[in-house]
Amino acid sequence: MAMISIKDVTIVRGNRTVISNFSAEMEPGTITAIVGPNGCGKSSLVAAIAGDIEVASGEIWLAGRNLAHLTLHEQAELRSVVMQNRNYWLSYSAAEVLAMGQDASSRARIPLVLEQLNMAHYIDQSVTTLSGGEAQRVEIARALIQDSQIYLLDEPLASQDSQSKVRIIDCLKQLRDQGKTILIIAHIDKGALGWCDQVIDTLS
Repeated sequence: MAMISIKDVTIVRGNRTVISNFSAEMEPGTITAIVGPNGCGKSSLVAAIAGDIEVASGEIWLAGRNLAHLTLHEQAELRSVVMQNRNYWLSYSAAEVLAMGQDASSRARIPLVLEQLNMAHYIDQSVTTLSGGEAQRVEIARALIQDSQIYLLDEPLASQDSQSKVRIIDCLKQLRDQGKTILIIAHIDKGALGWCDQVIDTLS
């Protein structure tokens, strides 16, 4: 059974159709990358799978269940989401942001993820003072400490240096090995995505 099933989905933003009759499936234990030019609907598709926007037509199924019939709580139990842009307004430390709203099992995973992403040296720093790449890793860590079946990441490598990219990719591979389903948006040449199991380069 596919963990993510997209069936003839059309997405409209404003007066513009950004995705028309798109279908795809993502199996458990796989990494899928979506690539393509700006404005082709990549982020809109991830937002729709996350339940943040409604589709104009078609259906999205997660773990064999129609997304339209899932409560917000049920969606949150199934997937973790990292969106592309996150602006911090309050001076919480990175440690406080990571722990915020997490259950005990997720909080217990924080030290491991901090080590994996090389974040320990700024964990007590205010998030309002972090660089773009550091702040992005806080959001990635927030998703990775959750034991979800599905991980949705919008351009997780965009603001990272080469070493951080390697660390993030290694984390995603480990999740794949645990049977998780991972969907990322990447502004990377297809030739550099050999670590992915599926690359989608058209949303039409």
